[in-house]
This record gives sequence, structure tokens and C-alpha cells, in this order.
Amino acid sequence: MKKTLRIRFFPWAGVLLLLLLAVNCGYRLAGSGARLPDYIKTITIPSFDNKSTRYQAEQFVTIAVRQEFIKRSRLQLVESRDKADSLVEGEVLEFDVKPISSSKEINANLYKVRILLAVRFIDLRQDKLLFEGQNINFTDTYEIATGDFFSQETRTLQDIAEKFAESVVTAILENF
Repeated sequence: MKKTLRIRFFPWAGVLLLLLLAVNCGYRLAGSGARLPDYIKTITIPSFDNKSTRYQAEQFVTIAVRQEFIKRSRLQLVESRDKADSLVEGEVLEFDVKPISSSKEINANLYKVRILLAVRFIDLRQDKLLFEGQNINFTDTYEIATGDFFSQETRTLQDIAEKFAESVVTAILENF
């Protein structure tokens, strides 16, 4: 008499197997800084310098870069340079707003916004420059449905700062 081996397949076992394979295959999100040197565990990001004519532009950019590093990397943000293993420092060099289109009422409704920055990522433990971006030009257009641009400028500047932070943090972390 022949015995037959029956294997019961549980649907959740397949899902579990796929999850285990995905975790163990080394898959990582691009730009997460997973390959940073092990000793770099903390980062400080002091307020960017503002050399532009836009009051408080550096505050928007600094906040956005800090938030993006917290969201995207394993690094712990610290306030003191003495407690940090790494440093991001930067400068807002220029900030321009130019109307590029107007409505029937001759009010500008489409603006070109340009921000020019310089950013450096430094290994403080080895006093080594890990990334440098000089004259990073970020340009975007914004349509204003009602009112004038300047009444909505703060929200627009926040949006631009967030988009800039996303791109510059990705550039820094993709080096690792």
C-alpha cells in the first residue's frame, strides 16, 4: 500500500514567506542613508544663513530640511554641535518671485519662484566633507487662484522649502 504525503497550504503562509524574503533580500528605500558610516548616529542642522532679500527664507528651508532628515534617515537630530556626529549647514543665496502670466483683470495669476542655495554635509567625527552642493537652483511655478501672490507667499515658500528639502536630502543620502 502506497502512502501519499499531503501538504496543506495555508494562504497566510505564502504572504509570510514573501515578507520574509523581502526583508532579508537587502531591499532598502533609495536615499535612506542606510550605508552611512556606523558611527554617524546623530545630526545637527543649525539655521541656514540667509543672504537673500526674502526675510525669514532660511527659517522655512531649515525647518523643512530638519523634518526631511527625521522622516528619511536613521539619524537622530540633536541641537548641539558638540553632541552631533554629522552636520548639515547651508545658505539661502537668492530668492526671486516673478509673475509670468496674468488674468483678464491684469492680475498676475502664475508666478515663477526661484531659490538658490548652498548645502554641505559634514562628518564631524573625521572632519570630512561628505557632500557639497553649491548654487543649487530650485525653480517652480505657482498658480494663484484668488488674491495676490504676496498674500499667499508664506504657504508658497513652505511648499518650495519642502520640495527643496526632499531633493537635497535625497541627494545627500543617495551618496550612501
